[in-house]
Formats: sequence, structure tokens, C-alpha cells
Amino acid sequence: MVKVMAKKKATTLPTGTALQIYLLLVSSKEPMGVREIQAKIGLKSPSTVKYHLDRLRKDGLVIQVPDGRYAAAKADDPLTGLYFFIKNSPIPRLIPASLSFAVFIATYLILTQQLDLFILGATIGFVIYVIIEGSRLRKLIRFLLEK
Repeated sequence: MVKVMAKKKATTLPTGTALQIYLLLVSSKEPMGVREIQAKIGLKSPSTVKYHLDRLRKDGLVIQVPDGRYAAAKADDPLTGLYFFIKNSPIPRLIPASLSFAVFIATYLILTQQLDLFILGATIGFVIYVIIEGSRLRKLIRFLLEK
């Protein structure tokens, strides 16, 4: 677990297997049972999943619903706020935002029939910068998953 200070309150971010379980629950629309999580993560023992779920629940990142299954708590932690999830894959929020901006500028330049190379170059530079930063965010989550 990694300690992070957020709004004068220490928040514990999961790493390794706990992070994999947490990201699975964050990206899932429905609560999941221990054996379902075990199968999706590829762990051999349900007790390992239960151990990590208990740690995540203690840290306030996971809740247990009345039927015994688990779901991610609606926590504003700094890690998941940087990503959105498509099929359990974290995508940095910066990437689609920068691509949308680039499409907007290109559409504007086409519709006004003005080819402003300065604006076009600045937009391309901005998009490249944001994609590089997005790839750093992907490396961060991979690093945390390996711990």
C-alpha cells in the first residue's frame, strides 16, 4: 500500500494484487463475489482474494453489499480519478480530452477554410505532449500493479 496525503487526510492506495482487485471492482458495473474476482484476476486461492478485499474494505475503498458481494466504494482517491475504464483497462483521462481538442481545432480550421499553420502546429504539439503524459500515467499504474 502507498500512503498519499490528500486534503489533510492520509489515503492509502492499493498496490499489486490489491490494486488489481480494486481496479476490477471500479470498472465493474455490478458487485462481485470472491470466487468471481478470483477467476477474473487468475488467483489460485479465494482466501487470497478475501484477504485483499478485507484490506481494501478497512481502507474504505471497497464495501460489502448485503448479499455478501463486494463493490468499489465511491471514493475520490487520486489514482482512479486520473483514469476511466473500458473493459477493465484503465485509460488516462488526458488522452481523449486532447484528441477531442485536436478534432475540434481541425474541424474549425476546415470549416472556416483558414489554414493557420501556427494554430495547427500548436495543437499537434499539445496533443503529442498530452499523449506522452498519458503514457506516463499508464506506466504508473503498471508499476503499482507489479508491487
